Amino acid sequence: DPEMSRGLGDVYKRQIIYWDLSQRKTYMQLLVITLDDMNEFLQTLSALKENGLNGIVLPSTSLKHALLESKVDAAPLFGSLSKIMQRDFEASHTLLMLVREEKIDEIKEIVHSVAKELSRKGIMFALPVTFWEGLIN
Repeated sequence: DPEMSRGLGDVYKRQIIYWDLSQRKTYMQLLVITLDDMNEFLQTLSALKENGLNGIVLPSTSLKHALLESKVDAAPLFGSLSKIMQRDFEASHTLLMLVREEKIDEIKEIVHSVAKELSRKGIMFALPVTFWEGLIN
């Protein structure tokens, strides 16, 4: 049955990928941290640097801010909302860090020590990385 064969092939491919990932000795994570408060963001960068951690900082903005600042007419619902919303927030910055998985908890502690109410001021999350090349501290 061709349908059954294709299904088994897909399962086989997933098993190979799983096997390859399970054979890695070092697990890496892409840690992403965005804070709206620039002062806390800079304090966080300092604290991370003091602990020997590095990353890349990119300017970023929220979807809400992008829509509010857009010169293009938004969809009717967004257009109406943008007329009543205040434009009193500034762009934020995002830190990208490629780190070994075992460092994640340490980094979270550092970030939480500076950004006390992260859930109200920004976001922090990690994604598994299956490939990297270059210098890693």
